[in-house]
Amino acid sequence: MSNRSILDEIGADVVLFNGKVVTVDEDDSIFEAVAIKDGRILKAGSNEEVQSLASSRARQIDLKGRTVLPGFIDSHEHCIRRGLQADYVDCRSPPVMTINDIVEALKAKAGEKKEGEWVVGSWFDETKLGDRRWPNRYDLDKASSKHPIYLGRAGGHNAVANSLALSIAGISKDTPQPSGGRIEKDEQGEPTGRLDEIAAMNMVRGKIPSPGPEESTEIMVEKWPEVEEMLLSWGITTMHEAHIKAPASLAYQELLKKGGLRMRVGLMLDGMTPYGGYATDDLARQGIRTGFGWGDKLYVVGVKIGVDGAMGSLTAALTEPYSNDPENYGIVRVTQEDLTEETVRCHKAHLRTCIHAIGDRAIDIALNSVEEAVKSMEWKDHRHRIEHAGYVRPDQLDRMKRLGVAVSASIGFCHPIGDSHYDALGTDRLRGYYPMRSFKEHGIVAGGNSDGFGRNWALTGIYGCATRRSSGGRYLAKEEAISVMDSIRAYTINAAFLEGTEDEKGSIEPGKMADFVVLDRDILTVDPEEILQTKVLMTMVGGEVVYEAD
Repeated sequence: MSNRSILDEIGADVVLFNGKVVTVDEDDSIFEAVAIKDGRILKAGSNEEVQSLASSRARQIDLKGRTVLPGFIDSHEHCIRRGLQADYVDCRSPPVMTINDIVEALKAKAGEKKEGEWVVGSWFDETKLGDRRWPNRYDLDKASSKHPIYLGRAGGHNAVANSLALSIAGISKDTPQPSGGRIEKDEQGEPTGRLDEIAAMNMVRGKIPSPGPEESTEIMVEKWPEVEEMLLSWGITTMHEAHIKAPASLAYQELLKKGGLRMRVGLMLDGMTPYGGYATDDLARQGIRTGFGWGDKLYVVGVKIGVDGAMGSLTAALTEPYSNDPENYGIVRVTQEDLTEETVRCHKAHLRTCIHAIGDRAIDIALNSVEEAVKSMEWKDHRHRIEHAGYVRPDQLDRMKRLGVAVSASIGFCHPIGDSHYDALGTDRLRGYYPMRSFKEHGIVAGGNSDGFGRNWALTGIYGCATRRSSGGRYLAKEEAISVMDSIRAYTINAAFLEGTEDEKGSIEPGKMADFVVLDRDILTVDPEEILQTKVLMTMVGGEVVYEAD
């Protein structure tokens, strides 16, 4: 057999050349080209070295000097359920800039519906409204008094309902406060319409007619291509999907079965505390552990449990009160006992816990639970995760390192909503705000996520890591900034570590999955302010081009 015939048998089937290939390996190696065989990386090197490995049938992609990075991994999102929200009124800012804008948008939707049908809005953020206040029941009554209205806040931890919706839910001045939630009441004891956290929100949300499990699965499958195309256009090749119950899990399995899943998805299945899911018991009884999956495109990352709320809406649990609300310490949604019991059960079943904890008081509770779990049984490489970690004290950094905790840091919040967090914490606590440099210095592996806020999630998060600058131009502890290369690591190799696949993805090295993103500029050398303007030109998953810009 000739050398050419042998090369055609074993050579690369895709070659990217004439570019800047940023490998994100331990040495921060940079090459000109990379060869792919059967969806895996064969070699990164010079143009000559790599092209000599190409088979005669290889697809040759001239990068024309563009930059190639490992595909982005976003370690905490909520994506597939967007398919169930097609009828929602999008109230995010911009373009919605006043409460009146919200009212008019809800009124228009009510005009499309029969009397008595629900109107649902989402993604309002009072910190970005000109009114600088929360809408209340009386504002929403102006949109309609003949339609129950439920308006969710950005982040999913708060909502506002109109008077009819409150009446349907049986919420009045005599309604007691639910455990782990809050019904806001005015000085006369009347509900204002504001509902904080799941326990209160579900009192109204549970009254909204919704499709059954089978129909929900069908809708999510049908709507997924649009959601996935958005993610791929942002260079996201792997996403960790939080809050997964049966319909969403079945939707992903159906997509995989039909060849409709082009990216990779790691599932965080809902635990009981406080989400009312059954993953802990069900997976443990079946002997299913972290890493179980349906191939390399769909697998279990861990069990999602949680402690507190969100910082922007002042429900994250702090040990000291909010700077802009001195009587408020946030909300703890669980008891220490319940969280510890579930964390220990997961640990003993070799199920990684992914614990929502934003404020430092919540992080204390989460770390207490992990400490008890670690004592209960040896599992050397558990990688239990703190999800978000919005305000971390120095003593907690030491404890995280000692316990072997990893962090899925919502540094993607910094630019789009950092101004509200600046106001919430005040200047004295900013050093603990998503402290990416401190994580690195303490040897804590921190991946990055945006949890749905902003656009172009990974690049916006990289910008936040490197600049610490909010959309309002304020800096949230510049001393916690990290280099652009380390910022890239947060959305590549570090995020792969969080799911235990750093030997399979997250860097451009031989044998790893050929998941790449091609950018229109070199974010390592441009002014960091340009990172926000950077566009994804091409996204590859397993050596297959799954997105190309027009």
